[in-house]
Amino acid sequence: MIGLDAAELSFIQASLSSLPHLRRAFERSTLCQLESTADLLAGSVWPTFYTGTTPGEHGIYHHLQWDAEAMQLRRVSADWLYCEPFWYELERRGLWVITVDVPMTFPSRLTRGIEVINWGSHDQLGPFTAHPRELECDIRRRFGSSHPMGYEIPVNKTRRELMRIRDNLVAGAKRKAELARWLIGTHVWDFCLIVFGECHRGGHILWPEDSTDSVVPANTLLEVYQAVDHALGQLLEAFPSDETSVMIFALHGMGPNNSQEHFVGQIMQRVNEKFRKEQPATVKIDPPRGQRSVMRWLRNKVPGRLQNTIAQALPVSVRDFVVNRATTAGYDWPRTVGLALLADLNGYLRLNLRGREKLGAVEPGSEGLSRYVEWLRECFQSLRIGESEEALVKELRFAGEEFTGKRSRFLPDVVVTWTGAGPTSHIRSELIGDLTAELATGRSGNHRPGGFCLRIDPGETSAIQNQPRHILDLAPLARQQLFRD
Repeated sequence: MIGLDAAELSFIQASLSSLPHLRRAFERSTLCQLESTADLLAGSVWPTFYTGTTPGEHGIYHHLQWDAEAMQLRRVSADWLYCEPFWYELERRGLWVITVDVPMTFPSRLTRGIEVINWGSHDQLGPFTAHPRELECDIRRRFGSSHPMGYEIPVNKTRRELMRIRDNLVAGAKRKAELARWLIGTHVWDFCLIVFGECHRGGHILWPEDSTDSVVPANTLLEVYQAVDHALGQLLEAFPSDETSVMIFALHGMGPNNSQEHFVGQIMQRVNEKFRKEQPATVKIDPPRGQRSVMRWLRNKVPGRLQNTIAQALPVSVRDFVVNRATTAGYDWPRTVGLALLADLNGYLRLNLRGREKLGAVEPGSEGLSRYVEWLRECFQSLRIGESEEALVKELRFAGEEFTGKRSRFLPDVVVTWTGAGPTSHIRSELIGDLTAELATGRSGNHRPGGFCLRIDPGETSAIQNQPRHILDLAPLARQQLFRD
């Protein structure tokens, strides 16, 4: 299995003349387009794929999630939300396994297989590790301690910085192919899963913009895809073609950034302020004292280039602290009914429920909560872009209802989806007034929910039976292929 993380099918199809190895794969296989959980929770796709369960069961949708006991954001970790990937079952059934850079996975618990974790993933839950432990030392010595793309810092970037990102992604794809070829050439394996994160990072940072003042250099994203295509060709060449089934897949895609998430924090402050004023005396919710955060103020005032330079030099724990303080600091929790969580495309909202949150403000099932949720819906649906009548919000959906399961409480309560207009800087509402904010994440591209799968069986043609339709189908398909005899 070769994962092209967040590779956009439409971009690939439009560029096949420049992507010879992908073009060959399309010619030799049947294309299956995949639905995913990314329409609501973009960060949930890899745990959904590798557990074969929905977000309500595995509980993971972002690398930093809300911890109701601590009343803050927390990096997802094995001691909190561990879930087992399907290749552990393969090992227990006697197969030899190699996996490389599967995003959103935890330190290895394999007993004899090979796992390389967080060496070159776009989404990472922790530092680089490998199993067996001595393999980690070999990788550091042969290929470096990390992939050249490093971490993404969500701030605006200069043209020179974007060119450097392009160069790092191109170099990283080459090095990932070298690492993968070395592993599959020197170790016994029955199942191998290698993921390229370059299309994901490149899609966010280098997505082409139809604007005369764009700082994204022309053709840079195509150059990243070409580097991944070349790496793909090297891997396909390394596999014994007469005895290897290959699945090339993406769990979701990418497109122009149409997120309005930069408004959500301000919207929630207005929603909470006006809710108290509009409610009858029978609804017992004290007024909020106002949210203040030095970290949020600094993130708004310090230039993006300086933030990028500083953040790249800081440990992950410090960056997480800054993000958490900027997102959640300053709340008077017993008086705060709802808040905005960290997000990237859709807006994520959390209800501060008594009995679930340590410092909950409102009783589940109460009249106050019902009134608040209705008010929340009215406010978001009242938002209009600039002076036009174009709606900002498509709908509000409740993740716990969409994804039921034992861990649904870890998901956002409400997911705000957008109508698809490009990011704007001014919105208005007859209910909560005018708001101004700038999208300053440095992302010209953002997620799309559709994925795809290509399967190449031994020989020149492939006839897929039980064609996958959803990313949940991929793990069962791999098991079927491995144990078909």
